[in-house]
Amino acid sequence: MKTIVRTVWLIALCVIANIALGMMIDGIARQTGTVFHIGSYTIPGISVQGVLTALRSLTCILLVFVSYRVGLVVGIVLISFNLLSTIIPIIRVHTLMPLPGTLTSLVSLITFLVIYSFYKRAAVSGSTDFITGLKNRRTYVKEVYARISSSQPFCLACIEIEAFKHINDTYGMQNGDRILQKTADRLIRTIGQKGDIFKITGAVFAIFFEDEAAAKESLEQLLTPEKIQLPNDKTSGIIPAISVSLAVGVALFPQNSTDATELMTKADTALNAAKKSETKKIRFYTEDLESAETKQREAEALVHEALTNEWFYLVYQPQFTLAERKLRGFETLIRCKKPDGTVISPVQFIPAAEKSNLILKIDEYVLRRALCEFKPVIEEKGAKYIISVNVSAKTISTTDFADHVKTLLAETQFPAQCLEIEITEYSLADSLEITIANINSLREIGVKVALDDFGTGYTSIAQLMKLPINLLKIDKSLIDNIESNQSIRDLVDSVIYMGHVMNCEVISEGVENEKQIGVLREHNCDFVQGFVWGKPLSFADAVHLCS
Repeated sequence: MKTIVRTVWLIALCVIANIALGMMIDGIARQTGTVFHIGSYTIPGISVQGVLTALRSLTCILLVFVSYRVGLVVGIVLISFNLLSTIIPIIRVHTLMPLPGTLTSLVSLITFLVIYSFYKRAAVSGSTDFITGLKNRRTYVKEVYARISSSQPFCLACIEIEAFKHINDTYGMQNGDRILQKTADRLIRTIGQKGDIFKITGAVFAIFFEDEAAAKESLEQLLTPEKIQLPNDKTSGIIPAISVSLAVGVALFPQNSTDATELMTKADTALNAAKKSETKKIRFYTEDLESAETKQREAEALVHEALTNEWFYLVYQPQFTLAERKLRGFETLIRCKKPDGTVISPVQFIPAAEKSNLILKIDEYVLRRALCEFKPVIEEKGAKYIISVNVSAKTISTTDFADHVKTLLAETQFPAQCLEIEITEYSLADSLEITIANINSLREIGVKVALDDFGTGYTSIAQLMKLPINLLKIDKSLIDNIESNQSIRDLVDSVIYMGHVMNCEVISEGVENEKQIGVLREHNCDFVQGFVWGKPLSFADAVHLCS
C-alpha cells in the first residue's frame, strides 16, 4: 500500500511539473523577442524556452521509471502538446525560430519511446519465469497480498514435481528444463481459465482458484502421472519415457490464515505432507499437518545435534542357533542419550530421518561404529561372529553404496564374511535394479544380506526369487501368536520352508517365551532373536557374552 501511495505522489508531481513548465514555455513563446539578464549575461527568451522544453521532456521520461504504463500515456500526451506548441508558431507566423524546440521535442519523443520499450521488456522479464514463460515468484507474492487485500475468498495450491532433483541428476539440466516446460503446459491445459498459474521456485508451481470446489475438481485431474518422452541422447542412446508425478498442497483464505506470509507457509506445509505421503498426493492444510511438520523439524534438529555431539551409541541384540543355543552374532541397534541422561527412543527420530536424507548419515554412523567396535573383538576371539547392521531403503538404493561398504571394510580391516546387511521389503519398492546390483556386489566379497521384517511387506515370490540373500527374518508380528494360532503356525512353517528352498537360513525375531521356541524348533527354524534368550546389550556386555 505504501508503494502504491508513493507511486501516485510521484506521478502527480511529474504531471504538475510538466504543466508548470508548459505554462512557462507558452508564456515565453509569446515573447520570442524577450531577453533575460543574469548579471552581465544576456539570455535570449528562445534559449530559456529550449531549456524548459528539455526539462519538460525529462519529467516525461522520469514518468516511465515511476510507472511505465501510466508514464507512456501521460508522456505521449504531454510531449505531443509540447511538440504542437512549437509547430503551430512555425505554421502560423512562418518563422523557423521554434524549429530547435520542435527537433528537441521529436528527439525527446523518440528517446521516451525507446526507454519505455526497454523498461517494459525489463519489467516483463522481471515478472516472468524464463523457462516456462509463467509469472514468477515475485509476481506470485504480489498476487497473494493483492488478493488478501481484496478480502475475496480464494484457494492457494502449491504443486511440485516429485523427484525432480533425481531427474535433473540423471538426465541433465536441459532435460530437467524440458520437464518443467511440459509440466507448465499440462497445468495450463488442465486448469485453463479456472485458475491463475505461477512458477515460483525450482520445480514448484502455484495456482490461485476462486473457490475450493473448483480447486478440487481441477487438481484431481493432475494426480495421474504423465509420461513425458525426452529426446534421445547422442551418447547414451534412447531415453525411456519419464513418468512425472505431482504433489499438491492447498491452503484456504480466509479459513487457514488472513496473513499473506502465513498463508504461503501453510500451503507449503500441506505440500510437504503430500510429498511424504504414499497415497494422499493432494493435502489441504489442517492444524494436524502443522503439528506433524513441527515434530518433523524437531526430530531432524535432534538428529543433527546428536550426530554433532555424539549422543548416539549402539546396543547389540544377540542371535542364537535354535538347535544348540550357540551364539551366532548380534544385530546392532542405535540408541540416543542426551547429556542430562535422557534416553531418546529410536521411534522418535528414525521415521523423521527416513523422510529426509538424514537417514543416510545415521546408516553411515551405525555401519562405521559397528565395524570399528567389533573388529578387535572378532580378531581377539578368533570366532566368526556375525555383526548385522540395518540399512534403510534409501541407503541401499544409492548407486555407490556397495563401493562405500567396501571402502569401510578396507579402512577398518573388518572381515567381510562377518558383516551382514539387513534390508526391508520396502527397499524393493523403488530402484530395484540398483538394490540388486548393490547386493550382488556385496555378496561377491563375502558380505551376507538379510531380508528383515519378512511377512509384513508386499514382496512377491517372483521378486523374492531374484534377491541374492542369505537370510530371511520372520517378523515379530507373526511370532506373537504362534503358539495359539494354527493359521499363523502354518504361515510361519511356509515361510521357513520357502527360505530353505531358496537356500536361505531363517531367523525368527521377537521370540519371548519357551513355547514359541518349541514351535519354531518343530518347524526347523535356524536361528532365534528375542528377549527369551537375550535382550539388547551394551557393547561391554556383548563382548562378555562372546567369551
